[in-house]
Amino acid sequence: MTKILIVEDEDKVRKMYHTMLKNEGFEVLDAPDAIQASCILNKEPVDIMLLDIKMPQVYGSIFYDMMQRSYKKVKVIVASVYPVDEQKKMIEGAADYYDKAQGLDLLLEKIKKAERSIKQQKSILVIDDEPRIRKVYRHYLEEYGYRIIEAHDGNAGLDILRKSNEVALVILDLAMPKQSGFEIYEQIKKEFPGIKILVASVFNQNDQQFFLPNADEYYDKSEDAAGLVKKIEKLIYTDSPA
Repeated sequence: MTKILIVEDEDKVRKMYHTMLKNEGFEVLDAPDAIQASCILNKEPVDIMLLDIKMPQVYGSIFYDMMQRSYKKVKVIVASVYPVDEQKKMIEGAADYYDKAQGLDLLLEKIKKAERSIKQQKSILVIDDEPRIRKVYRHYLEEYGYRIIEAHDGNAGLDILRKSNEVALVILDLAMPKQSGFEIYEQIKKEFPGIKILVASVFNQNDQQFFLPNADEYYDKSEDAAGLVKKIEKLIYTDSPA
């Protein structure tokens, strides 16, 4: 269930939003100011936030800048009495903007649009026997909005693929126990030919390409993480192999 946090200092407005969203089947939390909202974010995973601008203690624009450091995955819809054009100047980069004079139907439409975008986020399956490496991938890639699924070996990875249709890309290590990445690569391509595979190994890219000439992309673990993200985005958002 999608969880929404309403950050609004006016009791009447906050309760109105809460009732509407509850009736639409959302899980709803609310806070009258940025400080209480911050406490909720520290305890609860939140998908979407409705954020007022003019609030006591801390303005919504300041709170937005603060939360972007730690809660980048939360979709923020600015909801204010200011016209939308002014809202965009005060808070840049929000998922959407809503003028309170526009009516609740439009607000609900914007919320459902944000919810659809969350559900369309791409999942990446990381198959690597080293917990430290998996942790690094997760930490870095989740910052870019990807959902990370981990598998400690090839068999576990195949089990996940057989049970899920959400995986868009596999990051595959080569040197692993039980079955090597080479064997797992062949099995994935046989069972799931539409899934892109990015080979990630301590071997340099030329060696990786020599061993697996038909992989979609190659990544040397000594490269920087920014290079990995570029390769992932190229694979996921284009139809042809890199």
